[in-house]
Amino acid sequence: MEFATPEEQGQRLVIECEGWVIEYAVWTTGDLPSDKVPVVIALHGFARPLEDLRAAHHAWPHPHAMVSIHLPHHGGSGPLPVSGPDDRPMEPEAFNRIIEAIISREIPNAGKRTLLGYSIGGRIALALLVNRPEAWHHVVLLAPDGLKQSPFYAITVHTHLGRWAWFWMDRHEQWVWKWSDALLKWGLISKHLHGFIYFHSSSHAMRMMVWKGWRGHRACWPGHGAIKAALELVPRASLVFGEFDKIIPFTNAKRLKRMTRNQQHVTYQTVWSGHNLLKPEKMDEVVRCIFGS
Repeated sequence: MEFATPEEQGQRLVIECEGWVIEYAVWTTGDLPSDKVPVVIALHGFARPLEDLRAAHHAWPHPHAMVSIHLPHHGGSGPLPVSGPDDRPMEPEAFNRIIEAIISREIPNAGKRTLLGYSIGGRIALALLVNRPEAWHHVVLLAPDGLKQSPFYAITVHTHLGRWAWFWMDRHEQWVWKWSDALLKWGLISKHLHGFIYFHSSSHAMRMMVWKGWRGHRACWPGHGAIKAALELVPRASLVFGEFDKIIPFTNAKRLKRMTRNQQHVTYQTVWSGHNLLKPEKMDEVVRCIFGS
C-alpha cells in the first residue's frame, strides 16, 4: 500500500530476491570517500513511506550512502506472486540476504554498516541484528517496537481466533468505530488510541494492509536474551525514545536496559518528543543523542 504522495516520492529502485520484490531508494552525500563507503540501512515505521528517512539522511553528520527500504506490504514491496501466500512471513535471514544483494548492486565498495530502524522498523532491525550481529558496526534504534508484545497483537497474528476476529472487524467496521467512540466517551481509551483505531480501520484496503503487514513481520520478534547476546557482538548501539511517546514509551526498554547494564557501548536516551522522531525539526536532537555534540 502506498503512503507517500507523488510529490513526496523520489527515485525508487526495485530488486527481486528470495521470493520477494523489495522497493528501496539510495541517497548519498557529496563527500563520499573514494575507497570504503559507510552505508546506512534504514527501515521506516508502520504505515509510513521509505521517504520518511530522508530527514535522517540530511541530519546524519558523517559522509554515507543511505539505503532506505520499503518493508513488505508498504509501497511496492511484497512477496512475489509465485512465492506463497500474501501474508507469509519475511524471515530475518532472507531479509539480510536481500540487503546484501542491494548493497552489492548499489554500493560495491561498501565499508562499515549502520543499521537504523524506526518504530516497527526498529523491531525488524532487532531481528536482523540477532540473525547477523557481525554484519553491523553500529545499530541505531529509534522508538523501536519489539521490546514488548501486546496480547492483542499476539492473538491476532498467531491464532485462528485472531484471524476470525480481524476479518469479522473488516466486515463490520461500523461496530468497531461505534465501540471505539463509546470507549473514548467512557474514558476507557485515550484520544490517541481512538485516533489510532480509526486510522488503521479507515478502509478495507487499510485493514488488509494492517493484516498482511502484521502477519508478514511475525517472524521478526526476537527474545530479550537473543537481543542481549547480539548486542554484545556489535561495537556500538544507540537506542533513542520520545519522552512523551504513547505508542512505544521508554518504559518498554527497561528490561533490556537492565539486562545490558554492563554493556557500556549500548546507550539509552530520550528526546523531547512524541513517537515521531523522524520529524526534520527533531532529527538534530536525535543525532546529538547518537553521536554527541
